[in-house]
Amino acid sequence: MPSELLALGELFRTCDPAPEHAMAGAYGASELARNGIDSDALALELVSDSAEAPAAEALRSWPGGRETRELTFVLPGRVVELDLVSTVPGMFRATGMVISRAGQAVPTGAVALRHPAGQCVGELDAHGGFRIDDVPAGPLSVLLRTARSGCAVADWLVC
Repeated sequence: MPSELLALGELFRTCDPAPEHAMAGAYGASELARNGIDSDALALELVSDSAEAPAAEALRSWPGGRETRELTFVLPGRVVELDLVSTVPGMFRATGMVISRAGQAVPTGAVALRHPAGQCVGELDAHGGFRIDDVPAGPLSVLLRTARSGCAVADWLVC
């Protein structure tokens, strides 16, 4: 890490330290985030997010006025495409597909969307597709579990 950033971090810790309860909560949250996840889990890397597109292109409108957020995650040999569509205020429906990057067979397994109250799971069909209803808005983390490849997990994002 550059020395300038280290000095800036030290300045913040000295002049405006975080309260102890905030630090304890942050460490507790990181433990909760890893809870139930194998420490050898692969990283599911977010490579595309329609929310980061220019404002006019960020959300695609569907018939009926619904909007969708498109996310793309990658890991070695696989791509996870995920669309989040608002169904009612504060809730989403997630649909997507796990795609092979090298002509491999479609995996068997499931995609889970973890949120602070638990997780919502969608089993992969014969073509690698999945659907997850009633996903709450807020912090989410995508988890891919396959029979042959094990587990891959993405960092948290907010939807």
